[in-house]
Amino acid sequence: MRGAWAGLVPALALLSLASPAGAWSEETHQTTGAIAWADLAASRPEALAQLLTIAQAHPDYALFARHAAALPEPVRQRALFEWLARWPDDIRTGPEDNPKWHYALRVVHGRTWLWPVRNGTAKQGFAVNYAALANPCAPKADRAKAIGWLIHIVGDMQQPMHAGHQMTMTFPATDRAGELAFVRRYADSTPVNLHQYWDKMFQQSRVAAPGGDWATALVRAWPRQQIAGLGRQGSAFHRFALQVEETRDLAQLVAYRGTFAEAVPEGQTAPVMTASENAFALALAGRRVATAGYRIADLLALAVDQAATTRAACPA
Repeated sequence: MRGAWAGLVPALALLSLASPAGAWSEETHQTTGAIAWADLAASRPEALAQLLTIAQAHPDYALFARHAAALPEPVRQRALFEWLARWPDDIRTGPEDNPKWHYALRVVHGRTWLWPVRNGTAKQGFAVNYAALANPCAPKADRAKAIGWLIHIVGDMQQPMHAGHQMTMTFPATDRAGELAFVRRYADSTPVNLHQYWDKMFQQSRVAAPGGDWATALVRAWPRQQIAGLGRQGSAFHRFALQVEETRDLAQLVAYRGTFAEAVPEGQTAPVMTASENAFALALAGRRVATAGYRIADLLALAVDQAATTRAACPA
């Protein structure tokens, strides 16, 4: 596992120093959607065309269309994927929100033997939405919403703090996916909890993509052929389950090592990350976001292909 990430830090040379650019909450989810759109446009344009048609049945599509009306094609298409990627966060606390679909946690540091309980239902959320998109007989609105949920869930589950947390003497009831454990990114920065450290990696770092376009920068830094694990076979659910386990391994091997493991409950006494730790984490986050985009594209195309095999069975 450690060897697989040996090339992370050199990839930072492909990014330019500038002002902060985005976050893994809204902006970086949009980046995963943009990467998925570009990947589908290049390799599976027919599948992309079907997804764009399905998306028109989304109950909030008219709102998006009104805001995107001034955009030229294909920028409007890319913007649609970006909007779909963040939509599950935009509906937080609303009637269609499913908060537990955003994570699948296990204790990966500390008392792993004492707390084997799984928290979160990302796998179930993925299964429900993949089944809806892959079913050509399902209600059109359900299939459209499923696109957004799939983009978002797959993106969330590439982030270490969405797959693992710690349970220690300091955090006897877990650190709640890093939300209770604080570090400082730099000596002169305010404390940030571990979950925010990863979620807002690009926004809080002092490195930005040229022109603010993280999607293009990350594809250049991490082209598809450099990402291991994209060619996995088996069902969509099997592939997604392996992705969750992979991210959980990263939480254990990276997210709770070094200064991360020294995080404290009180922000005022938070330890300061080293420059090398920040550089490695930033590169890892970039790779994970690029990986998310490619995996989203593959799984959406797989669902479209599966739907095509059963379309004739739908009632007239």
